[in-house]
Amino acid sequence: MCHVDCFTISFFFYLSLNMRSGPVHKVWKLKVCVIRLWTVSQFARSGMKAPIEMVVLDKEGDTIQCTVKDIFVPIFEGLLAESNVYVVTNFGVALNTIKFKPTRHEFRIHFKRDTIVRPVQDSSVSLNGFNFVPFKTIQSKSKEDGYLVSKYFIRLIYDACVV
Repeated sequence: MCHVDCFTISFFFYLSLNMRSGPVHKVWKLKVCVIRLWTVSQFARSGMKAPIEMVVLDKEGDTIQCTVKDIFVPIFEGLLAESNVYVVTNFGVALNTIKFKPTRHEFRIHFKRDTIVRPVQDSSVSLNGFNFVPFKTIQSKSKEDGYLVSKYFIRLIYDACVV
């Protein structure tokens, strides 16, 4: 979380503002909860582990996609787990131009060889990142805008709502 002009704003919003202002290299430190984590075996190269994809949530409730490339997977695979909170430093940031996106954030985070991931105990970061919308909105927009909506994600929402 960053403080700008006496207003508290989300790290991810702050990130968007700074990335649009130009190609300045910054070193950020953020505290996030991993709310979804999966591997993408279709993109695994021969002899390499599958890349890791994550959706992380900050304490303001904003989400962003993170990627661990196949060559860095051995560094992070035993450390990262869903529902855990981490302090992450020294990561790369790029425009989120992939075809299918699990978040609506315009940027994504890339873990590098020297990215530092430190587990922390912190209850101020929520363990869910729900952004509820009417089901008709999901049906009408999911095919148009390239955001991931499938029976897996719909099932997740359903399971969370059924008590």
